[in-house]
Amino acid sequence: MPKLTASPAGAAQAFAGAVRMRYAALKARIAADPGRFCHDGLFWTFWLSLASFPIGYGVREALPPAAFLFLLGYYRFSWNESVLARLSVRWLFLCLFGMAVIGIVFSTNVWQSFLHVGREVNKAFILPFVAMECVRDEKDLRRLVWASVIACFWEGMDGIWQAFTGRDFILGYPLHNGRLTGSLADYCVGNYIALALIPAFGLWHILRRDLDRPTTAFLCAGLLWPAFFLLFGASARSGILAVAAVLILWPVMGARRITWKRFLWPAALVVLFCLFQPERFSPERVAGDGRWSLWSIGWRITQEYPWFGAGAGRYSDTLQSLALLPAKDPVTISHPHNVYLDILCSHGVTGFALGMIFLFGFLLWAFLHLRPRLLDEIESHGNTVYWRLTAWFWLGYAGWLINGITGHDFYRIWWLALAMSYLGVMTGAVANGLRAEEEDLKKSRQKPQAAPSLRGSDAP
Repeated sequence: MPKLTASPAGAAQAFAGAVRMRYAALKARIAADPGRFCHDGLFWTFWLSLASFPIGYGVREALPPAAFLFLLGYYRFSWNESVLARLSVRWLFLCLFGMAVIGIVFSTNVWQSFLHVGREVNKAFILPFVAMECVRDEKDLRRLVWASVIACFWEGMDGIWQAFTGRDFILGYPLHNGRLTGSLADYCVGNYIALALIPAFGLWHILRRDLDRPTTAFLCAGLLWPAFFLLFGASARSGILAVAAVLILWPVMGARRITWKRFLWPAALVVLFCLFQPERFSPERVAGDGRWSLWSIGWRITQEYPWFGAGAGRYSDTLQSLALLPAKDPVTISHPHNVYLDILCSHGVTGFALGMIFLFGFLLWAFLHLRPRLLDEIESHGNTVYWRLTAWFWLGYAGWLINGITGHDFYRIWWLALAMSYLGVMTGAVANGLRAEEEDLKKSRQKPQAAPSLRGSDAP
């Protein structure tokens, strides 16, 4: 019996026909509801950026601008439904803009500061607007928590691989001074993994909706222990203190009555870290840390340029021009290892005031709306976890502010990008949660039996 074979021309025609059908279906979908199409593209691009965040600078360069294109389309077709259109505190973004302008215009080197700030536009400054539109209901929050869990798991596994082979399996980076670096090429990966872990802790509430406590604890431990291994191997004191701090903040936020037992977990975490790495937390090591010298230099720069600062990204050049020498670090170090001091010496008192209004304004606004609803949700013992997941993104942003006390500068690309993502998620979740409550209240006046709408579907 002769064997039937398709000709290359026939296969090509079939493939072209399938492509045309797909294109026609996509075109019809866009035409039917362009706003929804843009929102779907926006959400999944942002989701992918969170899940693949540590993979490299190429991904962090490409995905936020791609999400921004979908955001523009969403604003074009569904502006009235957007969070930004309804956000009562959107004026806080003007404070961030004002701080950045001061850091450029009044800089001792305007062009250098312009480039320093400008590189953040496509990797950080657009992310709050992208992220806040990605939370419509609880289903979206659950998906974003899973994105953080995925990032923590695979980056943690990369750290384990690096510990046993000497190089990470993503880009082949070796250890740095005996400390794990993962795919970030530096032990600052400890600060990343610490901040990525915080919203990932929301996994507990997701799993507890359907599972008992022991099973939930087992699954959470199985998925998150690689990230803790990397945090320990990177030996990041700032990161471990940020995690411990938010574990202290969680019972403060989530309980009307606070007992000492609620602080056992964060205390145990810090004690274990100190026991296994005593040299990193020893009084002698802390007293001789180079940060003290860097902070002193930052304050000297502020005294020289008190009102508007020396300019964004000008720390290293300014300390050299003032003939100041760090005690432990090279003279080329680019920041004072304190985000608040960095903002102060780069933007002066004026820019610092604007920056603090922006950073803590969103934190306070979200907290005032979040905490009473979080307490009500916990005490109701229901299956809805909307406000609990929102709280963990709030804590992720708060953890960044705590992490900044001893780490990095404000315009650190990946670090600021992560913070702006969390700020956007918590802002969008609070804004849409308040809107859902208003809609439910209107429905209840017409139909008392109407059900709350925060949960979304049961899909993760």
